[in-house]
Amino acid sequence: MLLQLRIENLATIRELDVEFTAGFSILTGETGAGKSIMIDAILLVLGHRGDPGIIRTGEEHALVEGIFSIPANSDQGEQFNIRRELEYSGITLDDELIVRCLVSRKGRQKRHINGVSVTADFLKKIGRQLINIHGQHDNQSLLQVSSHLDFLDVYGQLTTLRRQVSETYQALQAAKKEQQALQKQYAERAVRLVELREIIADLSELNLQPAEESELRKEENRLIHVEKLSMLLGQIRHQLQEEDGAVLEQLELTRKLLSDAEQIDDECANIRSGVETALIQVEDSYQELVHYSDKVEDDPARLAWINERLSQIQHFVRKFRLENAEELLALYEKSQQELDSLEHFNENEQEIYDRVEQLRIQLQERAELLSEKRHEEAKKMDRAIVDELHQLGMEKARFNTSIVSASFSENNNASTSSGIDQVEFLLTVNPGQEMLSLVKVASGGELSRIMLALKTVLTTLDSVEILIFDEVDTGISGRIAEIVGQKLHSLGERQQTLCVTHLPQIAAFAENHYLVSKHLTDNETYTKINPLKTEKERVQALADLIGGQEITEQTLELAHEMLHNFQAKKMLTDKL
Repeated sequence: MLLQLRIENLATIRELDVEFTAGFSILTGETGAGKSIMIDAILLVLGHRGDPGIIRTGEEHALVEGIFSIPANSDQGEQFNIRRELEYSGITLDDELIVRCLVSRKGRQKRHINGVSVTADFLKKIGRQLINIHGQHDNQSLLQVSSHLDFLDVYGQLTTLRRQVSETYQALQAAKKEQQALQKQYAERAVRLVELREIIADLSELNLQPAEESELRKEENRLIHVEKLSMLLGQIRHQLQEEDGAVLEQLELTRKLLSDAEQIDDECANIRSGVETALIQVEDSYQELVHYSDKVEDDPARLAWINERLSQIQHFVRKFRLENAEELLALYEKSQQELDSLEHFNENEQEIYDRVEQLRIQLQERAELLSEKRHEEAKKMDRAIVDELHQLGMEKARFNTSIVSASFSENNNASTSSGIDQVEFLLTVNPGQEMLSLVKVASGGELSRIMLALKTVLTTLDSVEILIFDEVDTGISGRIAEIVGQKLHSLGERQQTLCVTHLPQIAAFAENHYLVSKHLTDNETYTKINPLKTEKERVQALADLIGGQEITEQTLELAHEMLHNFQAKKMLTDKL
């Protein structure tokens, strides 16, 4: 919902801050008062480019800022979700979305969403989900042929079946991709079998064990330096036990002295205990050293074998272009698995073929069922839309949903993720004219009425929170205008609806009335927008719309009666 619109230095607006509420609201005012400036400001918020000529004379830039509420449970379709899109773009969104657009005299434009700079294209994408403007401006989701299929499916409550078609289509594409990979693999199978068997034979003969290379290198290092190692071990044995005043001898003497000291002062017991522990540990280490020293000996034959084994391991590391010997083990296991898969290739090929055919049949059944349902629902929807158009004064209008369906008998790949149908809305408003695409038929107020009829029937799909109708009253009056007012009020119950109008019959149905006025001060023109909060203000505004150079008592009475009568009809409609 649009909560607030702030405008600075845009055309005749110096500074303007307008708050909006839910429901059906209207903007009225004399021709040239500045109602179109409001639409221009909203278009800037939607990402449209602003001409520097719209900047107020004497100013260097114009600013438009829109504040929107985005409910956490916004019922937007799977195709687009504002919260998700903003999150992907690194834009934080709590409850409010603030769009700020700055147009400079030099032609540069800056756009921000919640303080984050964005491109015009990104803002347009977000803007299309915020506001639909119906009238002479091109921002209507219904005027995008690509959306017509979506509208039809939601109208006919076909989204579940369509989702099943999409899921089956995606599963079929995945299975086909797997089949293609298998077929490519088959073409290379003979060559690959030879390669795999050679790899497995080489690595089986090598019979590498886990961590074998690192263990061999440690042993190699010991054998290379065996002479130095023996010398070091001998020196250590001599220091610990064999020379006069050796470590063990000194520790034993220290223990005895501390034992004697303990007889004098028992506080020496802890010190004596620590020395005894050290003595025991050193004795154990000495025994282990003696045992190890006896095993250390020169072994040229063993060293030669280790060198040959390491050379053999490195040969295969280089041959298979690996980083280290451990990767040889992974290569062996992977090759075994691939060989097993290729040796059972025919079984795999049949399994994937059967799966593709099963999914193809399932997709055809679901897509054809979906197409059948679409044709049925399209007829119902066409009748409902034509009825709405007739009620809006377009008695000769005809509406038709064109569905062009592909055939599986002609093309096995007839279906896309949305089915086999291409949908386009066709319309003619005058007798004798051929049906044309909705995007080519109408403009201005005629387009607004067409959009109003379509919105009334199809509004369940449109996740857009705000509808704006500009020039919806062109070419209508009297009873038709009253019907338009009723329908706009009904739309306002579901979505925030704003309408620019000159007709009192429409304005009387509004829940909120905003008056656009123009004033001349110090030879400068200023546009203001004031919400009319009292009944007296609304009656006066309706009287201005009824017309005449001079507002008489009779005009005011008629305006008062019109407001009360239409509000009563609105209440009766609400109860129904």
